Amino acid sequence: MEIAQMPAIKPRLGVVVATCPPESGAAYAQELTHTFANACPAAVIPLVCPTLFETEADIPTIAAFFQEADPDVLFLIPGNFTLDHIMPLLAEAIRLPALLWGLPTREAWGALVAVQQTLFPFKELGLPFRFITGRLDDSHSWERCLPYLRACAVQKRLRGLRIGMMGWRAQGMSDVIFDELALRSAFGVQLVNIGLTAYNRMLGAVPEDAVEAAWKRIQPDFVVESLPEPVAGHGVRSYLALKEFVAQKALQAITLECFHDHLGGPCLGFCLLNDQGIAAPCENDVPSAVLMIAAQMLSGKATFHTDIVEADYTDNWAIFHHCGNLPLSLAAPERKPELKPIRETAGPGAYGPTIQATMTAGPVTAANLVNGRGELRLCALEGEVVAGDIDLPGSGARVAFSYSLQAALEAIGNLGFGHHFVLAQGHIAAELSEWCQLSGVRYSQYP
Repeated sequence: MEIAQMPAIKPRLGVVVATCPPESGAAYAQELTHTFANACPAAVIPLVCPTLFETEADIPTIAAFFQEADPDVLFLIPGNFTLDHIMPLLAEAIRLPALLWGLPTREAWGALVAVQQTLFPFKELGLPFRFITGRLDDSHSWERCLPYLRACAVQKRLRGLRIGMMGWRAQGMSDVIFDELALRSAFGVQLVNIGLTAYNRMLGAVPEDAVEAAWKRIQPDFVVESLPEPVAGHGVRSYLALKEFVAQKALQAITLECFHDHLGGPCLGFCLLNDQGIAAPCENDVPSAVLMIAAQMLSGKATFHTDIVEADYTDNWAIFHHCGNLPLSLAAPERKPELKPIRETAGPGAYGPTIQATMTAGPVTAANLVNGRGELRLCALEGEVVAGDIDLPGSGARVAFSYSLQAALEAIGNLGFGHHFVLAQGHIAAELSEWCQLSGVRYSQYP
């Protein structure tokens, strides 16, 4: 099956050079509008406004420019001394989080003073911002602000995304409950309630020839010797039904109440959809769907929705596992993923193919988002996926940690986090922390 290319998010910077023409350094400020982009790292996209920002009279022109350019963050950089009131006024008009950069060099005369004096009104007005100071050619300064810039991009691009759900919270899993309006307020996402009845109708409406054609495309990516033909057909039928809902409802994520009556049914579909850029968590976990979309943006990779089923507190590793939904792009290359029927002991109604595979080795972030009473909270643990098979039915990852896993699980458990974790390739905790602060979500990280 084709795996969608999901490059890691590149923040679009709405760059405004502020200046006060009578002051020294005005010529350098003018030059910055032409040279700024040359100093930017490849991880960002600079959208430099050609208009120098001198007074509040320039705000309509600058705002009009960015209305079309559509940046993720307002990047304010005085080229010399600037009066403190104009930058907060622009931030209020643009309505984006701001990064204020203070140049420490003599050629940018008074620029650092200009930024420092405007930080106070930014804070007192409640405007979201980050302050960074350094030379534009200082790579360490850019590295320090990149997590904030990437978080701003995630916050902006999540707004308007649609998450389809079918059913209620899974049996026994009160930690996946959610407040629809709280999610919309914090992240701007829209919930689309499809319903399990519609899912069952769609399953029955999938033509048999479509199932056969899809299976011919899917089968070569898996070992299928242990998979009965009817079980394979059910998994493919579920995948096509889910994919049709994604198209009909213009969804960026989808989930359903698989535990118990549909357990195993959507595993293949969730595996394939995650590889196509559609976040698909198990067990109707809507908060995890939001987290998976954000993690996809940050990592540029599909994500794995899991539980911790085993832990070793001496060697500090844990087995993250789910019935069988690991995206193919995350599977360890040493062993071809296998499709097997879900085990008979999984529960009443369980039927369908699951993916037997382990996650490829490398750095990983395990994150958990829950929607408590009046509070959204997210935690993150950074670790390393260790190579090697896992002797469990379904999909899994052995993750090692450089700190006490026992203490970490106790710490996040005492904060009331649930059992579902999203595994994202790479260490993205810094970005998740910034995203939470922008979105008003309580963030925790261990250690």
